[in-house]
Amino acid sequence: MFVYILIAVLLEMLVALTGFFFAIEKIKRYITYAISFSVGTFLGVVFFDLLPETIELTSPKEGALYVLGGFLLFFLLSRFLYWHHHHHEEEHHHPKIQTSGIMILAADLLHNFIDGILIVTAFVVDIRLGIITTIAVLLHEIPQEISDFFVLVNAGFSKAKAILFNFIISASTLVGALIAFLFLESVQGALGPILGIAAGNFLYLATSDLLPEIIHHQKRAKAGLQVVFVFLGLLIMYLVSTLIGH
Repeated sequence: MFVYILIAVLLEMLVALTGFFFAIEKIKRYITYAISFSVGTFLGVVFFDLLPETIELTSPKEGALYVLGGFLLFFLLSRFLYWHHHHHEEEHHHPKIQTSGIMILAADLLHNFIDGILIVTAFVVDIRLGIITTIAVLLHEIPQEISDFFVLVNAGFSKAKAILFNFIISASTLVGALIAFLFLESVQGALGPILGIAAGNFLYLATSDLLPEIIHHQKRAKAGLQVVFVFLGLLIMYLVSTLIGH
């Protein structure tokens, strides 16, 4: 069983490299649409995946509090990061990396950690369920990792660094899987709160960082297409969650 879990985790880590296929200069002109698509996928992850699972593992009221707590936590974190980078830029005159880049890495760290726990939990119950869960996780991750890549590039990361950091953060899947394998009962009890906090983070990213970004750069001719890409991201995550849920 451990071999199956290891293969599943390594596959998810490899998905983090999908940004490599989009690391070409011509794609830069479409960054606004990519960010719009990211808004849709992040909102989809929250409302079709993380939030329902949080409520299922806790309760509607408790789950909502975890999501709100996650939202406020990352709001405060973003304010601190903004102040730190602004201060650092003034002192050292280094190019500024937008806080949205760091926030998306933090969100992915939590999300991938949880995916590792989910994969192990499914395999412990039944190998077939583990395989189905792994497929579902991979289908969730592919559009999200592509979105993450564009968000990181837009936030000031080079393409190479965006891919590298995405891959490094994906290692949290392995950490989550190992902890879950060794301390399954203890980790399962904390799964609801962790999912809620992750949902709050993605919700903050989509509404506070990414939506203002696309609105700021929109032109009348582009506004309609931006809306289309937001709904496209939502539709893809809805189909993935509905047809192949966890």
